[in-house]
Amino acid sequence: MTRYSAPIIHQCPACAGHFKRHALTSMHFHADVPDWSDGKNGQWWASASASIGRCPVCSTSVWIEDAVEVMHLPRHTPMMSGLDRLWHRMTGDRNGRLRDVLEWEALPVALKSAESLNWLSEADDFIAALTEAPQQSRERELHLRVRLWWALNDRLRHDWGGIPSASHSLMQRSIARPNMLRILEMIEGSPKAQVTRGELLRQLGRFDEAVAVLKAVVPDGRSEVRAVRIERLASARIAALQPL
Repeated sequence: MTRYSAPIIHQCPACAGHFKRHALTSMHFHADVPDWSDGKNGQWWASASASIGRCPVCSTSVWIEDAVEVMHLPRHTPMMSGLDRLWHRMTGDRNGRLRDVLEWEALPVALKSAESLNWLSEADDFIAALTEAPQQSRERELHLRVRLWWALNDRLRHDWGGIPSASHSLMQRSIARPNMLRILEMIEGSPKAQVTRGELLRQLGRFDEAVAVLKAVVPDGRSEVRAVRIERLASARIAALQPL
């Protein structure tokens, strides 16, 4: 079963406003969701573990690690009738229910009414995040560029009804190839990213290079399985995104 934490309140580093998010605490895998050649997880809960979102107050892109964690809200709003309050006062509130209600009522409205962080999911979201902070760390830039690559590939995926996503705008198409080339440049020396390198080369139509990279993938119990499947596609001169 997929489970989420109680609401966690954060303070936006850009505007000092508050937003809430739910952390993923356990997950259930759906066996019928395809595993895509670009490595994107097709499970519906995948965005819950994302590192960046858009503040609902100021619309700025916010990295979770930059936002101060203020508090955990109760999973359910504590409520109590006047008669119950009197009873718990008279009996010493042994189980702490009245205390919980009073603590909730004392919280600032801004915390109790905080809206959820908007997770980035569309190509335009990641393009905007890259544009807003062009001097990001290498790790953050790579994170955004890989997810932009996935988002631009989404038009080739299928939803539960088998219907492909909408096509890209002209601007998005003009960004796709330079974005892939930039990712290639960034992961060139990373031993753990060789399957991704092979897939990028395959999607760029550089099939012979893709095959060479994928053949050299070091086995770890999983990477070599993906590498073999993508290598077959590259050998067949197939450049399009594929379910594995």
